[in-house]
Amino acid sequence: MTWLDGREPVDFGSFRDAVELAERHVEPGTRVEHALWTTGARLDDTWCRFLAERDFLVGLSADGTAARRLLPETARRLRRHGVGCNVLYPVHAGNADEPVDAYRYFRDELGVRHVQYIPVVERIGEPRRAGGTAVSARTVRPEQWAAFLVAVFDEWVRRDVGRQHVQIFEQALTAWTAAERRPRPPRAGCERLPLYCRCCPVLFACGGGSPGNRFVTSPHGEPGLDYLCAGYRQFFDHIDQPMQVMAALLRSGRDAAEVMTVIARYEHERQAAPNASASGRATS
Repeated sequence: MTWLDGREPVDFGSFRDAVELAERHVEPGTRVEHALWTTGARLDDTWCRFLAERDFLVGLSADGTAARRLLPETARRLRRHGVGCNVLYPVHAGNADEPVDAYRYFRDELGVRHVQYIPVVERIGEPRRAGGTAVSARTVRPEQWAAFLVAVFDEWVRRDVGRQHVQIFEQALTAWTAAERRPRPPRAGCERLPLYCRCCPVLFACGGGSPGNRFVTSPHGEPGLDYLCAGYRQFFDHIDQPMQVMAALLRSGRDAAEVMTVIARYEHERQAAPNASASGRATS
């Protein structure tokens, strides 16, 4: 069950009663997993004890100055009570140029192990009108979104696989693990996508993007392309090789985290090769 507190934090008593009422109506033998998305504004010790008792997973919003100010104290309190938490981090034009700093802050300062990055795309004017493609200044640009994801991925794949959980990376790994890199029957709903999407080699990973963001035209003039398409394409192209390595590891019953050793060895050998060549020329 997923619980949302909205913009105004919900009263603890009402929330507790709602959870208990919901649990009373669950079929016997059914396993209930609770998740709460919140700004954390009222998560005091009383809240945290209850969330721990019910084994809640808490998603903390990092959207806005007030929410970010609350994050350190709230994350520490949740951790002290043994409550699992993750961070929902909206990526917009104002913060997209600091990807690794934000990632390391969540990892090293807050001790958060699960992060979900959400691209901010805000249409303005009359977006429902045919051809309305204007977006707000806050909207993350496709090239920013790609650069953000690539920078975080490069940090994650070298040192954090299996330790830090980034939703879009784990979803991509699931797609690569399941995929055989050959033409496959189209996914359900893909027939409504532009031909440009249906012919794309990374459709198996992106699925055509977010339906709400499909308001631009393809290079061939077809409507219905995701606004962030170019960013996703750049990102998925970038991660293809390490994803193939991790997928092969998993399919052979090994740990995907071994990719970190593979990359370290490859980069060491690549760095050593020019030095060896230079040494050979100097002694010849």
